[in-house]
Amino acid sequence: MNSKNKRIIAYLIAIAGIIALATPKLRSQAAGNAQAEHFQRSFNVSSGGTLNVDNYKGTIHVTGSDSNQVAVDVTKHFEGSDSNRKWWMENVQVNFRNSGNHVSVEVKYPQENCIFCFQGMNYTAEVQLEIHVPRQINVEVESYKPDIKVAAIQGDIRIKSYKAPIDIESTTGAIRIDTYKDSIKLHNVTVHGPLEIKSYKADAEIEAKALGETATIESDKGTTVLRLPANTGLDIDFEGGRRASFHSDFPMNSRTGNLDGSVRGTVNQGGTRLHLRTERGSVSLEKLSGSF
Repeated sequence: MNSKNKRIIAYLIAIAGIIALATPKLRSQAAGNAQAEHFQRSFNVSSGGTLNVDNYKGTIHVTGSDSNQVAVDVTKHFEGSDSNRKWWMENVQVNFRNSGNHVSVEVKYPQENCIFCFQGMNYTAEVQLEIHVPRQINVEVESYKPDIKVAAIQGDIRIKSYKAPIDIESTTGAIRIDTYKDSIKLHNVTVHGPLEIKSYKADAEIEAKALGETATIESDKGTTVLRLPANTGLDIDFEGGRRASFHSDFPMNSRTGNLDGSVRGTVNQGGTRLHLRTERGSVSLEKLSGSF
């Protein structure tokens, strides 16, 4: 074996030794990278009360149940170094307030007050909220970009968000949504009171068993699909920009259209005053599957 081969073998042995020494440390760091803390709080609330939730990101999942309590499961989820984890876990706050028939949950994320940090804090962290509530309750959500789900409640829903996917299922009551980007999905909802949806660059898919007296859906850009039972009565008022489109599976008893892209007409002798507005999106009215 010549001297060159001997040097290569020695070099490889040295590298293998370094990796072997470093492996336990790397495994320890990997084990600590993804960690979570969990706790629960419960509050008594009277029927018809209100739940208010403010969470910057993570999740906000609200589900109705046969209970007279609001039960909040909180999970603080963190991925990053142990030093950053300690700082973040100590400084993130989940605040609760309960007064009479009102419960509020507010998550405050820590701010990095470091002017001369060149590397910054390299981590991802969020708070996940799983909330079970009495079925008869009103829900108000304000957030930036969490995953939002509301299901199986009988009450009014109000959501204001930014870049948050919204999923509402099997609810009865008014629904008001104001959001930017991502998606809006309403499935198996019965609207009592107004339906108001305002969005920008968000796709909306709405399946409603019934609407109230008025419904307003406004979007700047995105696809809106509204599915209703075939016997639904509507007074339709649609206005769209030059790059907007409108389609309806429902035959209109009377229909007028103008050069400005507006459409007005009645379905099944009229009923819900349905206002549709889009500047650069598409709106489609479809018959709900299984209805004739």
